[in-house]
Amino acid sequence: MKNKIITILILTMISSIMAFGQNADDIVGLWYSQADAKNRVSVVQIYKENNKYYAYSFAYQNSTDTVNDVNNPKAELRNLPLKGLVYLYDLEFSKGEWKGGKIYNPEQGKTYNARASLSDNKQELKIKATIDGAGLFGKTLTWKKVPSNEVSKYTPLNKSELRKLN
Repeated sequence: MKNKIITILILTMISSIMAFGQNADDIVGLWYSQADAKNRVSVVQIYKENNKYYAYSFAYQNSTDTVNDVNNPKAELRNLPLKGLVYLYDLEFSKGEWKGGKIYNPEQGKTYNARASLSDNKQELKIKATIDGAGLFGKTLTWKKVPSNEVSKYTPLNKSELRKLN
């Protein structure tokens, strides 16, 4: 009986460690987004502000295109560039996952619920964009961490250059 209790305690500790193996700030930094409909890969900066996580794109990996927010539901915002638009916002870290956020899809002009999880090697970020709060109906995006030998190629924007969605 004593051995069973010890085994259960050890298994509980291991599962707790695995569930909480991520540190909240592990997602902060530069990421390559999943390719868009025109096969462009955005360079994305994730940052933390007031214990929430936000992301914006500021460049393309292999393109110098300037793209405007042409599908924004607000007509007056459609001529503004996507560069610097904070389109992933309000993610909060809890139990090894970032959740409670929103993500804007500029190709559709729609905003979805968002949560994110990091791979064990911390090189892939899975972002689930859903139409429902439970996270059942949606799409999962995969972002790749920008390798350390490529980070110097990119200069993120200053916070004063960022703009909120609305």
